[in-house]
Amino acid sequence: MDRQFNDLSTEKFRQKMQPAALAIYKRIFPDCTVEYLKGCSGKAHPLDKEFGIDCLIHIGDQWISVQEKYRENSAIHYLDFTQEFKNAEGTQYETKGEWFNLGAQAYFYGWANCDNTGFEKWALIDIAKYKMIVNDAGGLGKIGIKRTNNLHGKASFYAIKIEKLKSAFITDYRKYLKQAA
Repeated sequence: MDRQFNDLSTEKFRQKMQPAALAIYKRIFPDCTVEYLKGCSGKAHPLDKEFGIDCLIHIGDQWISVQEKYRENSAIHYLDFTQEFKNAEGTQYETKGEWFNLGAQAYFYGWANCDNTGFEKWALIDIAKYKMIVNDAGGLGKIGIKRTNNLHGKASFYAIKIEKLKSAFITDYRKYLKQAA
């Protein structure tokens, strides 16, 4: 099973882009170390499964928990943040998605460049501020558009224009996220 997961195109893309995310973390937080969480026997790490935490950025004796999402360059024209809502929606296997257990402190969200060697655009988002923006808007349905990914398990998600979240950016988005036209 572990081998099949590693052979998925989405997992290969994530593995290819991970060093570029690491380089960004080191630019923002000089002298940090990044610990990517891995589960046992090909299963998700409990912090990832239960709280949506992919890695910990260690800064001195402190750490920041981070969820990550890397998008293909072909999706850059949308400039949207996609928040997973439910898995296998409408089936007997339906479960709550990332939105319901997102407990990380920050969310790294980036769009790859054309050759998948770095990120053309990205943002590091304060999740508590992001959740307040969604709450103040009246919920995900008021701030984003609900979609279903029929290619991968019928997961539903809300597409939110990234500009609506700029007040939750941890970094100065003008410096790190190129302005949308």
